[in-house]
Amino acid sequence: MRYVRHPVVLQAAALSAAVVLTAAACRGGGTNASPGSAGPSGPPKSGGTLTMLSVGDSTSLDPFGANYGGAPADSARMAALYDPLVYLDPVTNTVKPHLAESLTTADGGTTWTLKLRPGVTFSDGTPFDAAAVRTNWEMHAKPEVRSQHRAATTGLTVRVVDPSTVQAVLATPNPNFDRSVATDLTFVEAPSVLAMGPDVYRTRPVGAGPFTLSRWTRGAEQVFVKNPAYWQKDKGLPYLDQVDVKVMSDIDQQYNTLKSGGADLAIGADALLARAKGTLNTRPVQSNGGQAVQFDVTKAPFDDVRARRAIALAVDPAEMARTLNQGGVPARGYFAAESPYFDAGAAQPAFDRAEAQRLFDELAAAGHRLDFTFTVPKATVSVKLAEYLQSRLTQYKNVTMRIDTLDVSAFVTRVVVQRDYQATLFQDWVVDPEPRAWNALQSASPQNLMGWRSPAADRALAAGRAATDPAQRKTAYVDLQRALSAELPMWVYAQSAQGPVFTNRVAGVELFNAGSVLMDRVGLAR
Repeated sequence: MRYVRHPVVLQAAALSAAVVLTAAACRGGGTNASPGSAGPSGPPKSGGTLTMLSVGDSTSLDPFGANYGGAPADSARMAALYDPLVYLDPVTNTVKPHLAESLTTADGGTTWTLKLRPGVTFSDGTPFDAAAVRTNWEMHAKPEVRSQHRAATTGLTVRVVDPSTVQAVLATPNPNFDRSVATDLTFVEAPSVLAMGPDVYRTRPVGAGPFTLSRWTRGAEQVFVKNPAYWQKDKGLPYLDQVDVKVMSDIDQQYNTLKSGGADLAIGADALLARAKGTLNTRPVQSNGGQAVQFDVTKAPFDDVRARRAIALAVDPAEMARTLNQGGVPARGYFAAESPYFDAGAAQPAFDRAEAQRLFDELAAAGHRLDFTFTVPKATVSVKLAEYLQSRLTQYKNVTMRIDTLDVSAFVTRVVVQRDYQATLFQDWVVDPEPRAWNALQSASPQNLMGWRSPAADRALAAGRAATDPAQRKTAYVDLQRALSAELPMWVYAQSAQGPVFTNRVAGVELFNAGSVLMDRVGLAR
């Protein structure tokens, strides 16, 4: 017994957030929280207001439309409103309970039993019970809800055993389903509000978390206040009276605001973490996925693996990192060098100027001279990155790269909804390969934006999903790494990290999932 993207419209919303973060940041196992600098020790004091900075506003604050895949997006706000059922500890890579007492399987992953803590209520006084969990999970599965977490409910049947017990039955055994719950199904909204329709539940959410939403000024600020009905109130939690989340997309401005004491905490990615190192407290989580150039492999010119390989060989990630100074560590593939799933023998091909030119020449000789458009969002750093790639490719013969810059909404429509692109930027934060690697890379997944169809990758993903033994998981994901390196549907040029940056006024910082902060236990230092 083990303890413990969906329709394209919402998929577009998820990528939109990733694009914003990429622009601002640049933009199992598998990740590790670095020590960083921990900040003040001991429990926080009671009371006070914490000011948190965010690179962007929420699209919505319901469990279906909010983007909580990456730590710098909506994760902390969702934890403030809802509390997670279970979460992935990024230090130990184990699933831990929170609103749930346990999540277990006794039959190898076909049937899962979720036990809820008794006596918990939503902030409107309605019961947080098994029926509420079933309502939320079944809503994720409905196409009309357009949940960006719908993939986690594929083939899932949810039953209420009793008020505190949920039974989830999968069509195919998945002994790692608890990771899917922690990643995609962990936040539960009150059915009393869900019944009022999306105009209400997206903007006036009701959860069982430590805070409630008091005010939301679109594009500027969200104010959360202590939930008087919170299930841990007898423990003195949450410590804070209020959390003010202010939108501040410029990383330099975020850093200077934190440094001057104008804010207390920000959950950022590579550039902010690198800037703050040594001057502010940081808790970086190194993840897989990383910053990448992604190709549409279904049409010319990148339906030819030689074209994809030529691009990957033509640019030096180390020189790229030095020149752009964006805080990223040069990557050797989809899995970070620190990951237990990384294998140097299966790494993506390294920079090789001569071989890149040979491939460009070979394509041209065959009548397929490489001429393509690189589509990016209209954000300064993204454009600079595209211009850097263009400048390096001009050093070669028989290749031409054009840059197409679009407003974020137009970019998302073009790349995700219409899938009308040749090459583009992408970033993903993969705490554990299950389920995010499956969602992004499995042939039948609607979140596979590259159109990559690889039997070898599908076999590796299925083997990784079925395995619980660390050695078996490593074998599976090394096989996945080999398939990625051989076919290169994406070229990962920089590893990604994310996590909180905070001042000495902040104590009680504990992380969950991709490096976000558990809001029930954070507070101001004594």
